Amino acid sequence: MVANETVKRSGWRKVRFLAVIVLCISIFLTGCSDQQVEDFVEIGVDILLEMISPDTEETQGTEGSQILEVDGNMEVHFVDVGQADSTLIIHDGNVMLFDAATKNRGDELVEYIKGLGIEKIDVLVLSHPHDDHMGGAGYVLSNLEVEAVYGPDIFDIEDLDTLGWYNDMMDAIDAIDAERNQGLKEEEWVSVWKLPRNEKGEFAKFNIGDAVVEFLAPLEDEYSDKNDYSICAKVTYGTIDIMFTGDATSAVEKALITEGYNLDVEVFQSSHHGSDTGNSREFLDAMTPECIVISCGMKNRYNHPVKSVMELYEELGIPVYRTDESGNVVMTTDGTTYSFNVPVGTYTSGAEYKQEGN
Repeated sequence: MVANETVKRSGWRKVRFLAVIVLCISIFLTGCSDQQVEDFVEIGVDILLEMISPDTEETQGTEGSQILEVDGNMEVHFVDVGQADSTLIIHDGNVMLFDAATKNRGDELVEYIKGLGIEKIDVLVLSHPHDDHMGGAGYVLSNLEVEAVYGPDIFDIEDLDTLGWYNDMMDAIDAIDAERNQGLKEEEWVSVWKLPRNEKGEFAKFNIGDAVVEFLAPLEDEYSDKNDYSICAKVTYGTIDIMFTGDATSAVEKALITEGYNLDVEVFQSSHHGSDTGNSREFLDAMTPECIVISCGMKNRYNHPVKSVMELYEELGIPVYRTDESGNVVMTTDGTTYSFNVPVGTYTSGAEYKQEGN
């Protein structure tokens, strides 16, 4: 937004400057032939158009991370990890993993990633402190090279240190920090774990290849519901946008709308595995997604995705892709179009699957 306004102001300054030049030249041209006048005008128009067109550098965005042109395809793997989340984003050898499944599926997740020939994760995003999102992080961190980890400020949440998956994750973080900070005083250490906002309160924005990743939440420092700590992120590749909200509730969805973000996306990963704690009509109306991907386990104990949410998706005419029905769901995009490796799923709720005995 700021970058576009800067371009607009810069463009009009150029126009005003050129108007003065044109006025001076018109006085000079008074004594010229018609052909000479025509030649001068043609040259002048070309110069004018070139000068008022926004420079590539000016449209890059305020942090310089916006990529206007993309090269090749980006893949988004919504990995089938049962009743959990883990999504792999790959472009030109650059890799981001958004959430890391459960503790007991961490080994399967790593096996899947290595099966793609990947040994290094550039950015691991851990949305919020629940086993079905952070649980496998300890295994991922211990078995793959991870350059950076983004997670919310969860270290003062009571009783987390009584959980096995949390202790495994923190042990792995401590081991990485100790190795990377050898020879430094403890106060000089830089941790692999990074918060989604800096000290100024600005959300992180970075590239995965030509893809731009921008964090939008959490907007508060503390929540009573652990789900609301979820890092929400918008991933942009060319003209294709994807929204991830972890398990954020409708209260966070409303806050995102209030913040005035551009929430328009092509693809939305269903909040909380298709639960009615999120996926509000208001938020869907703000995003206008063309399709939705649901990561959940078949006949899970929570009955995800729930009937009311599936009915809302169907009412709005939004096709769904589901890991419980199709296994690994892989989206491929060239920045203009996108496709999936599996057919469109059904609007059958988790409870209905149990009732039907499917």
